[in-house]
Amino acid sequence: MNPHARRPLPLGLRLALPLALLNLLLALAGGLQRLGGLPVGLSFIAQQALQYHGLLMLGGFFATLISLERAAALGRGFAVPLACGLAGVVLVAGLPGVALGLWAAAALGLLALYLWAGHSRAWSLPLLIEASAALPLLMAVAGQAQGSDFALRWNGSLFLLLTIAGERRELCRLLPLGPLARHGFLLLWAGLLASGGLSLWQPALAARLAWPLLLGLALWLLVFDIARRQWRAKAWAGHTARCLLLGYAWAAAAALAGLQGLPQLAWHWLWLGFVMAMVFGHAPIMLPALLRLQPRYSPWALAPLGLMALSLLLRALGQVGVGASHLLPCAAWLHGLSLLGFGLLMAMLCRARRP
Repeated sequence: MNPHARRPLPLGLRLALPLALLNLLLALAGGLQRLGGLPVGLSFIAQQALQYHGLLMLGGFFATLISLERAAALGRGFAVPLACGLAGVVLVAGLPGVALGLWAAAALGLLALYLWAGHSRAWSLPLLIEASAALPLLMAVAGQAQGSDFALRWNGSLFLLLTIAGERRELCRLLPLGPLARHGFLLLWAGLLASGGLSLWQPALAARLAWPLLLGLALWLLVFDIARRQWRAKAWAGHTARCLLLGYAWAAAAALAGLQGLPQLAWHWLWLGFVMAMVFGHAPIMLPALLRLQPRYSPWALAPLGLMALSLLLRALGQVGVGASHLLPCAAWLHGLSLLGFGLLMAMLCRARRP
């Protein structure tokens, strides 16, 4: 048995991970309440999360997980994910100003972690891209403070997009990329960052730029990401590649929906299609890194991904179909079921792997 496995997990990790899960549950409750999908007995809890549904997903869940992964990799900075997770709880408790202050401090703390990593280890283009993602997180907080819904949503999306793009760009160093691919990626990176800053002053112009830039990034990843060569691989390598490719397709679909004037559908396809596909794909990698759990491979791990896809198609029918709005609560419940199902499946596979 590995002697390192007996060492206790860092206290910051043990505190931050439950906070991330709590924020996810609160965000899902708020989303279900928005569609009228919760029983009356649960409505009080959901009402507290309803108006901050997006912030809980962005800052409370995703930002906590991303900063937690970075802190675990560096062995320091666990105050950053703790601040993200606590901010969501404070927000639901009715202290939005304190919550925004915590998220702003966490964004600066995350940037400091990246800068420390570059200074103490080595600078690289992927690290700079990931570090730059902390800026949209800060701008998302500013967007919420000034009441700009688009600035909040787009900068929150950029935080996730650039974090993922930086990680994938690092793996693309294993592939020979031509000048067009390299320079095209740099232009997309610059354009995405500029659109985030622009959203705070010229949201209409930023909105016109956002969807074409998103489409460009999605197509770049579909064409040049190493996942395109790995989707037939066995076990978790193939699982991750298939999740990523489907996620890129969802990002492209979200961009097309935005260009067609369907922003609500675009946001859901981006956050629940693209981002959750990234979560499903990277979970088998993150579990060993964060919790020292190695899940046993199962092809059933793709089932929650398919269920999420079905739920997003139902959402599309409910939003654009004539007389089909009754499908929206069903889609919302399926969103939650796919997330819950994936979490339970990973727990079962980790348990089955134990001697």
